Amino acid sequence: MFIVRWIRTLASLPILWLGELFARFSAALSVPLLKTAWAVGRDPEVGREALSIVRRLQGMPASTALAESWLARYRRPQFAATAGLLALERNDVDRAALMLQAGQTLGDDPLGGLDWLEYLIADRRGEAKAVRQAMASRHDLPPQLSHLLLVDAMYDALLQGQFDQAQLRAIRLLDIAEDPHAEAVLWALAQRDRDARRAAEHFDRVSLSPPERTFCQVLGYTAIGAQAEAAEAMATLREQDERLAKRAELWLIGREPRVI
Repeated sequence: MFIVRWIRTLASLPILWLGELFARFSAALSVPLLKTAWAVGRDPEVGREALSIVRRLQGMPASTALAESWLARYRRPQFAATAGLLALERNDVDRAALMLQAGQTLGDDPLGGLDWLEYLIADRRGEAKAVRQAMASRHDLPPQLSHLLLVDAMYDALLQGQFDQAQLRAIRLLDIAEDPHAEAVLWALAQRDRDARRAAEHFDRVSLSPPERTFCQVLGYTAIGAQAEAAEAMATLREQDERLAKRAELWLIGREPRVI
């Protein structure tokens, strides 16, 4: 069985590569090749790559429709995960939740897409902390999701007023690699200590997009009790990215105002 699967995957790769090549010139030529690559190989990674290219060439509705049609025909959890993630990008959380439920009935997703989908749905619903705690002891998560859980736990410690814990988590992340969110937390703590020079140094290393930097400011100012600055940052964030502003609001639900 393994040998047959390996041969099918190997046979599909030249077709996938041709599809990727033609994608530079014509969707009409590329998309049929990408579909054929999946039909030949049935490899989830090939299918996911094909869906990604279809999305770029023909748009999200076409990619979503193809993912759901493959899910209905082949019943693979990877396609449920991809369809759910695409639904989230359309802000259709209910549809994403249906895809998650469908995928979980089909078995494990070795690519980790269902784990991502579960966490991102919870994040949109303001329930990420419970899912994060449930996933904390797992060692089979995708590396990027594991990193995100560490980042979110760090922000949660900051917003809970557990400043020593937040600092320790930030330092541990920076021991692994450069991390703009760890720098943002250290910026907030420097602001709390009224150390303008150190705060400026950390914020200079928050290498995120302008809305994401503002998001970090909203959380940081709120955590240290700088309510006027937090309100100003939130107003700016609403102008920059309404979806990210709503995410910040979900993070701040139930947080008690602090005084510096």
